[in-house]
Amino acid sequence: MAKAGDEIVNPRTGQRMVFLETGQETGGQSVRIDSYNPPTPPLEPEHVHPFQESGAEVISGSLRFSVDGEESSVKVGESITIPANKPHRFWNDGEQEAHSIQSFRPALKIDRFFESYFGLAHDGKLNEEGSPSFWQLAVMVPHFGDEIRTPNPPWTIQRALFGLLAPVGRMLSYRPEYPYPYGERGEEPSVSEGEQGASASSGARKGAVWGMDIIFALFLVSLL
Repeated sequence: MAKAGDEIVNPRTGQRMVFLETGQETGGQSVRIDSYNPPTPPLEPEHVHPFQESGAEVISGSLRFSVDGEESSVKVGESITIPANKPHRFWNDGEQEAHSIQSFRPALKIDRFFESYFGLAHDGKLNEEGSPSFWQLAVMVPHFGDEIRTPNPPWTIQRALFGLLAPVGRMLSYRPEYPYPYGERGEEPSVSEGEQGASASSGARKGAVWGMDIIFALFLVSLL
């Protein structure tokens, strides 16, 4: 679990985060993070924090935000506040690393989401688009649904789909939280990626068949 001063790194994008305050340290009130974004990394997908106000204060460099379809640049000394449930994303639109202080209120589990996502990136568990594996998503999406979601497809569809798939993912030994490997603590990487040998591989094949059956059934229901 993260604590103030811990750094996590996403080797895929080069983004670094240093926790200033975690949810545990603020009694669940907020999370504050030093975020360092290199220029021209892959764009993050548009997303929402359904129950959290988020914001950023730019310390150096420049960030460009798209909030509900409207774009604006945030320069040094400027800040932005994004209401809960507003679709948004941001990127570095300058030529140097951008340093900002990001905040989330209330904390919920957002610090644990970043730990898990960066942990997966650290261990090479993301695809070219930066997405976790199918079964990892199946357990993560409902677990972190109050903290972060994609606006499409609608949450009712996501909740129904992953509500059916998550139990299969857990049966295959996938876990929604993937500990970041803080080397100085001697923490071991999670086994959440189903790396349990032949039995897990066999289970994964069965789970994939069940998962596809569920997806096909939901697709047919959507046509009614």
